[in-house]
Amino acid sequence: MIPGEKRRKTMDRMEMAKKLYTQAQRMTIGMAASVVAYGAIGYYLVQMGKVGPAILNAQTYPLVKYGALGVSILGIFAMWQLDRRMFNAFPAQIPDTERPPQRLFVRTVLMSAGAELPLLLGMVLVFLGRQALDFIPFAIVSLTGFSLAFPRKQQWSNWLGADF
Repeated sequence: MIPGEKRRKTMDRMEMAKKLYTQAQRMTIGMAASVVAYGAIGYYLVQMGKVGPAILNAQTYPLVKYGALGVSILGIFAMWQLDRRMFNAFPAQIPDTERPPQRLFVRTVLMSAGAELPLLLGMVLVFLGRQALDFIPFAIVSLTGFSLAFPRKQQWSNWLGADF
């Protein structure tokens, strides 16, 4: 390999990393902002009477609510653990200078998608039980997931073996 070609390949890799990092940040922030939008829409629909009658009765509603909240918390925890295991297992196989930045982007996308699960469960609960304020705990769990999914520059720099 010609020395100039290796430098150009590294620069292209770093330029791609910058672009992917910026896209990952914007995507995560946008998805986190959707938490507020979903909450506002659910609250509006329930308060204006645009949602049908409550499907869950008073006895089953708490079971469904706390069950869904437990599933949400376990989902965020499992997502975080899986990410740590996958992220730490890969670096020893490939030198720092050849690690693909796309892997970090895919990681962010998957973690952000996992952080949406509590949000969706909360919206379903709002529509089934017609209690708009019960969305708040699910929003908090979802925002916690987004904070874990948010790309950190130090992590990307360590992964790539260079500051970009």
